[in-house]
Amino acid sequence: MKRIFAFALLLLLCLAALVSPTSDHMVLHAQTQTRDVPIIMYHSVLKSKKGQYIVSPDSLKCDLQTLKNLGYQTVFVQDLIDFCNGVATLPEKPVVISFDDGHYNNFTYAYPILDELGCKANLNIVGSYCEFSSSSGDCDNPNYSYLTWQEIKQLHDSGVFEIGNHTYAMHKFKPRYGIAKLPQEDEQTYAANLTKDVLRLENKFATECNFNTNVFAYPFGKYEKTSGEILSNLGFKAFLTCNEGINILTKGDSSALFHLKRINRNGLLSSQQFFKQYGIK
Repeated sequence: MKRIFAFALLLLLCLAALVSPTSDHMVLHAQTQTRDVPIIMYHSVLKSKKGQYIVSPDSLKCDLQTLKNLGYQTVFVQDLIDFCNGVATLPEKPVVISFDDGHYNNFTYAYPILDELGCKANLNIVGSYCEFSSSSGDCDNPNYSYLTWQEIKQLHDSGVFEIGNHTYAMHKFKPRYGIAKLPQEDEQTYAANLTKDVLRLENKFATECNFNTNVFAYPFGKYEKTSGEILSNLGFKAFLTCNEGINILTKGDSSALFHLKRINRNGLLSSQQFFKQYGIK
């Protein structure tokens, strides 16, 4: 009887080992499968003024230092793409620092701060703005100038910035709102017009900067039902919106990449106020 009881107990222990995850497995699951990822969206960085879309260099530095103190590590959007495609992992607390439009002050003020603190950032370029800076020579005023192609290449090659496409000439309110479909456009015409504009910037990146990107930022956060499919066919893998919130990404699931949320960094708030408001802790 004792032998039967001992055998039954041993069998139960073996079955428990098979069906119950070990602590190592549980830790591995927690480390690799799901991540909460805030993407913080900046625009201008200026010493002269603050606003809803303008932060001071001191505020940016405080933001980055606060994030580091909270245990966050900056990553590229490409790192999110790799994670969601199941080919890489992410740190426990990843965060994306994202700059829109291609302001020259991102080069003069943001770049040195990011480099000093060992941080990386995403930078989304409006091609027509940078073409004007490159061709006109009016390119070195932090208050209104935009980056030249040479500066974009320098930022990309530094390893501090990842570059994204923010359209060549669709960052406008009229005649269309960003990449919104015009009332008179059929789907085929809309796809052709969007493709032409976006590839115009990609061709500039290739010829002037010797790279291409697979990250697209929607101007004003506007997108259509078909825009993701059109842009995916052009090779883009991740799409940045202006929908606010923290992204929940799962390894091996790329669906969230089509509508990545970003939180606008209002320069009228302190770092503490901003992080508290959006639950970044």
